[in-house]
Amino acid sequence: MDNRGGFLIVSTETLIVSSNAKVLKRSRFKIYYDILRFLCEEKSNDKQSITRVAHEANLPYDRFRNYLDKLIQLGMISHASRDFVLTKKGLEYIEEFKRISDFLSRAGLLP
Repeated sequence: MDNRGGFLIVSTETLIVSSNAKVLKRSRFKIYYDILRFLCEEKSNDKQSITRVAHEANLPYDRFRNYLDKLIQLGMISHASRDFVLTKKGLEYIEEFKRISDFLSRAGLLP
């Protein structure tokens, strides 16, 4: 546990604003989205670094590798030499996740 700037950080996925507040936790689907989006951004910047993507996704490297392996298994990322490339399926996931999140936000079902 760490206390920074008035926030209590319990883990990389949990943030408690105060003792009476709800715990905000990302879903597995949001974590997939974050990883895919950051991989896409890294590729467009020609600065692809898996460690950097893990950091941007706010995940410890070992847990990040588990998610990355699952995304490869699902066919959303392909792995060639040192590069990780989003497949068409990965790009579709990003677009659909955005679309569904926008809809749920407009419906008042997401904060």
